[in-house]
Amino acid sequence: MANQASQHHRPPLKAGLLLLLLIGGLLSSQGRALTNRRTPISYAFTQDTLQQRRDTLPPSQQGRRERIFIEQVDLWRYDKEINPDAQILTGNVVFRHNNAYMYCDSALLYEQQNRFEAYGDVYITQGDSIEIFCNYLDYDGELLLARLRELVRMEQGENTLYTDSLDYDRVRGIGYYFDYGTIVDSLNTLSSVYGEYSTVTKQAVFNDEVALENPNFTLLSDTLHYDTTTKLATILGPTTIVSDSGTIHATRGVYDTELDRAYLMDRAQLESGTRWMTGDSLFYDRNSQLAELFGHVILKDTAEHLQLRGNYVRYNELTEHGIARDSAYVVEYSSPEDSLYIHALQLELSKVDSTTNLIKALENVRLYRSDVQAVSDSLYYHSADSVLHCYGHPFIWSGKSQVTGDSISLYIKDGEMDYAHIRPNAYMINQVDLQEHYNQMRGREVFAYFSNNQMDSIWTKGNAEVIYYSIAEDESTALEHLQSQSSAIFIGLEEEEITKIKFMDKTIGTITPVSLVTSEQLTYPGFLWFPEGRPTDFKDIFRITPPIPEAGSNAPTLPQAPPQNPAHPIREEADRSTMIEERTTETALQ
Repeated sequence: MANQASQHHRPPLKAGLLLLLLIGGLLSSQGRALTNRRTPISYAFTQDTLQQRRDTLPPSQQGRRERIFIEQVDLWRYDKEINPDAQILTGNVVFRHNNAYMYCDSALLYEQQNRFEAYGDVYITQGDSIEIFCNYLDYDGELLLARLRELVRMEQGENTLYTDSLDYDRVRGIGYYFDYGTIVDSLNTLSSVYGEYSTVTKQAVFNDEVALENPNFTLLSDTLHYDTTTKLATILGPTTIVSDSGTIHATRGVYDTELDRAYLMDRAQLESGTRWMTGDSLFYDRNSQLAELFGHVILKDTAEHLQLRGNYVRYNELTEHGIARDSAYVVEYSSPEDSLYIHALQLELSKVDSTTNLIKALENVRLYRSDVQAVSDSLYYHSADSVLHCYGHPFIWSGKSQVTGDSISLYIKDGEMDYAHIRPNAYMINQVDLQEHYNQMRGREVFAYFSNNQMDSIWTKGNAEVIYYSIAEDESTALEHLQSQSSAIFIGLEEEEITKIKFMDKTIGTITPVSLVTSEQLTYPGFLWFPEGRPTDFKDIFRITPPIPEAGSNAPTLPQAPPQNPAHPIREEADRSTMIEERTTETALQ
């Protein structure tokens, strides 16, 4: 390599002879020019750090002073009047020092300091892998420190470093730049204000205004470590990663730029379309567009009032589908006054179209809101129509009322609970007192309506049946037991209490004093009161719902049969308004 470089710098023979004849008259002006050249004042190594450098040289370097050798020069001169400390070398200058060859157009050699300054077309080769190019070099043979300036380029295999100011520590094999620089390898381009590159480990350190350009993304940071061999970028400060698929914000982690995978910690954030997510740690594979988040995960749709939470979330950017497990729950917060919480062993959030989300809740579904609570085996929610569909042993509670059926649909309007549709085999139970008395209504389907965060009315349609207790004025004792049938029945409620009943069309039934009611009259077949399954607050949604008793197994019973006394039949086809006046508080039907 030295011979090749020497040939490159050596002029033709005739031109060299002509140069020798002419050079004598130019020595004075050349010497002054060399001595008057200005070098940059910014250094990675200050005078103090240089002294520390001398004091901390490794044992192998202490007491060892290899001189700088001049391998070649066209003109070599010393003029005490021009520069008493330096020898002036001009034309095809070649130095050798510690297995490195250094070439330049001209140089000042400070022999006593074992140091030289090189000017013009500077070229350094070290071993068989490192080459450095620049316009100016200040080389200290005692410290094995090269300070290179102006259009600096360091090459090592596929790695190239570009800067205007580089300090190269040959003992440690580290190059430092401090006034902007760029490192390019076979895959990425990295730049920063300050940087370090190790020729030993082929690793780099970047600080301040760091940018990593990759064909698939751009990484911006203030602190980054990078391995040019493994292509791993270690994030150690506020970082933003931008690509066509989304944006990642992180402060700590590792990005595999070759496999396009990120392993991030400290609650990194991923933005993808209208989806935003974060967790204690995050794994992201850009090729498969798959993200996995662990620990206190939040996934929300910024276009909707929805959040999916849990300790584990798996999200596919391509399909816009997220799955949550481990304490997973959904928060619907469109209402400014109340939020709806849904928990299940597995929750799924899918994008149906640009404006609609679908939520699936599977296994041990538990729902809580201040005005309504529910449990079921599965639940589906469409954000377009704001309807919750519950399947598999669904139960709904509101105030003192419980409603169940084969399936239940909850309709939300303007963030508030609007009504529930229960079908088929709908069964509503309302607790009257603590003496095993329950108002009940059942039929083919039930509509339960809400206002002001309370259930205010219930319509039962199709083979409607009702059991209702009239209450004493002090509201402490049930007086009469009413049991009747109609094609449809309406019940009005105020403050969780039944205040009116209306029968539609033909009505058949009986009225019995409570003291004469038998155990068989207390409930309908299929009665199932399940308060132990009811979520009591937000935290209670994470509880496993207890096993549901068999229908009728917990029906209330009387300690002994009352004296036999026939009930009074209600006349058929009774007038509805008269019925209300006789048996309920008169209230206008809304």
